[in-house]
Amino acid sequence: MTKNSQAFNPQEFEKRIIDKAQTDATYKQRLLSNAKAVFEEELGQKLPADLEVQALQQSMKKLYLLLPMQVDELARNQVLSEEELEAVAGGGALGTLLRLGALVGFGITGVST
Repeated sequence: MTKNSQAFNPQEFEKRIIDKAQTDATYKQRLLSNAKAVFEEELGQKLPADLEVQALQQSMKKLYLLLPMQVDELARNQVLSEEELEAVAGGGALGTLLRLGALVGFGITGVST
C-alpha cells in the first residue's frame, strides 16, 4: 500500500504489482480478473467509477501494443491547459494517467506531479 507520507512512484508501483503477480498465482488471477480492485487495494483508495483498469498477460502467441493517451486532444477540448499538458507529457502510461488524474480531479494520495 502506498503511504501518504511517501512520494508515489508509478514505475515502482507497476514493478511491485508485476513482481507480486509473478510470484503469487492467486494475486495474479485477481489482477487479471479485476485489476481495478487490485490497484485500489495497493493504493489504499478508490479510483474514479468511470476509470477502467485492465491487466493483460502476453504469451508466445499473443502480444500487445499499448498506444499512449492522446493528451493533446484533452488540451484541444480544454480539459487541460497548455501548462497542465506539459506536466503530463512524457513518462509511462501509468505515470501519465496518475498525473493527469491529479490535474483533472482524481488524485492518488502522495502522487508527485
